[in-house]
Amino acid sequence: MTEPMPEIRSAVSITVDGSEHESRIEMIEGNKLVVTAPMHQTVEVPEIGSAVSLSWSAGPRGRYAVDTKLVSTSRVEGVPTRCWTLTVLSEPVLQQRRRYVRAGGGESVGVRSTERDVMLSGSANDISEGGVRFHVSGVKPGDETWVRLNDDEAVTVVVHLDEEMLDADGWVLRTIEDHITSTVDMIVTLNLVERQAEMVRRYVMRQQILARRTAADADY
Repeated sequence: MTEPMPEIRSAVSITVDGSEHESRIEMIEGNKLVVTAPMHQTVEVPEIGSAVSLSWSAGPRGRYAVDTKLVSTSRVEGVPTRCWTLTVLSEPVLQQRRRYVRAGGGESVGVRSTERDVMLSGSANDISEGGVRFHVSGVKPGDETWVRLNDDEAVTVVVHLDEEMLDADGWVLRTIEDHITSTVDMIVTLNLVERQAEMVRRYVMRQQILARRTAADADY
């Protein structure tokens, strides 16, 4: 079965010469895609004919990716921003999610549904490139007074990582009610572009180093 292509206005990542950048689908005409030029970054425009990898979220399954070729960097009528026109060269391929190292705990977490006006907050149990698990504040198992987020519901996630703030898209993996500890946890899968993944990797590494130092000090 052929995997689906991204929809117009959906967020995508474009990779050129090994560097990944955020973008968005603006127009689709057959095997031609018009995407916004990389956002929030100064990127050297590649030569016409350059290979460009395009990827987008496949939900809990991972990410889809296709090979494309840059055919134009000229403005396109009906598209208000700078854009690139790409020719798709391959069928979408599913890239499975891999396991990630987790660390941290106590970080402030905010999760908002992209489909309805529901916002939850809490503190993280741990975080990785793949996702974050956090305690939902002010909620106990069996409590029917709060509005739940559904499994697979699309969300935006904000996590404070020391002096940096991660603001990313994701979706709810599941909600866990622990009647022993009287807590409700939520696991949210993160859909990160490379600069966000690098931010999380740096933070996880710092937390691991700090944990090792704390353990070493406790041995004395």
